[in-house]
Amino acid sequence: MPKVSPQWLRDVLKILYQHHTVTRGEIIHATGLNPASLSHTLQFLLDRGTIFKVGELQSKGGRPREVIMLNSEAGYFVAVDLEGSRIRFALTNFVGDIRYRWEQDLEFGDTLSVGEIQKGIDMVLKNLGSVQLSRLLAVGISSPGMVDKDGNITAFNLGWQRIPLVRELRRSIDFPIFLDHGTRVSVLAEKWHGLGQNVDNFMYVMVGYGIGVGIFSNGSFVGGRDQMAGEIGHITVDPRAKDVCKCGKKGCLEAVASSPNIVRQYFEKKRTIQERPSGYRVYDVFEAARRKDRAALQVLNRAGTHLGLALAYLVNLLNPELIILGGDLLNGADLMLPEIRKQIEKHALSDFVKNLEILPSTLGFDIGLKGAASLAFNSCINDRELLEQICSPVVEVHAQKTSRAAAKARRRRV
Repeated sequence: MPKVSPQWLRDVLKILYQHHTVTRGEIIHATGLNPASLSHTLQFLLDRGTIFKVGELQSKGGRPREVIMLNSEAGYFVAVDLEGSRIRFALTNFVGDIRYRWEQDLEFGDTLSVGEIQKGIDMVLKNLGSVQLSRLLAVGISSPGMVDKDGNITAFNLGWQRIPLVRELRRSIDFPIFLDHGTRVSVLAEKWHGLGQNVDNFMYVMVGYGIGVGIFSNGSFVGGRDQMAGEIGHITVDPRAKDVCKCGKKGCLEAVASSPNIVRQYFEKKRTIQERPSGYRVYDVFEAARRKDRAALQVLNRAGTHLGLALAYLVNLLNPELIILGGDLLNGADLMLPEIRKQIEKHALSDFVKNLEILPSTLGFDIGLKGAASLAFNSCINDRELLEQICSPVVEVHAQKTSRAAAKARRRRV
């Protein structure tokens, strides 16, 4: 790319994406760029419509400070979230705001076909105007399960065993596709958009069909050898338990505290009910507990106890400043958080608990979609060809892509 260093562009775009509006001084402080390099980079992006000047801040002496932000319409992403009890699809703008969404229920134990994911992506694309379609940059996917080095996904809750999802989707999708594990994607969303923005040591705990944790330690994501660290759901929390986990072991945290297993235990206790009603979900157990249903309260207390115990182990190991709760816990935080806190205080070192915050995510159920969009954004700016596309003038982008994108959309509509 001529004139401006690609690394300068990446640094500036990333800071603007994370902080929405910034001054030149704040960019210099965050990136270490010298004023001349920054000025050159900002002018390059201004000329192409990728960023805007949105005002000035008065300063005590000296010149007013310019306030700069990304052009939210400079590009779009399709975000896909395969975690939880519903699969979600969305169009997001360049800064991660959701413009359109499409969802469908996912029954636990049913096998999700690649065709259903393709259908969801098509539903998003069919609702795009020609300008949005011409500026579509990539697809980002948040996936559960384990992803091997060849990109094959094994996810028990989706009925998948080594499914090459990205390779399958590329047969019918022309846009770049980026995929990562759900907990990594969600903790990235918290770091860029949520409670973890200014925190160097925090954990994001997702409870849904599975249980996982994403970890930031000293400002860096903890991925482990295969970038799959955080499978807290398969910690044995009760060796004597009869609860069988989908991994085949007994007494795993997931077998006790995941959403479908909370429902299972509830109906095991409700012996007067022979069958689980169709469509009954963990949210219904939460509502039963709020009505003081004894079986629901007992099951949620057990789940909260073991979840708190497992998190206490991580607190002792990692000494975080903040634990963020997400997934289905958002609907049941009032019921489960007190017991989770109690167990962490009981089993973790008192000095580690003293200033520890435990809070529900502020990103709600959109966290997987926002994380998938963040993954796509970050992947695009780190790809030289896609970075050039982002920084192309809007009219140039439109001319380059409209013909191909419109033709592809027409074929899908047939």
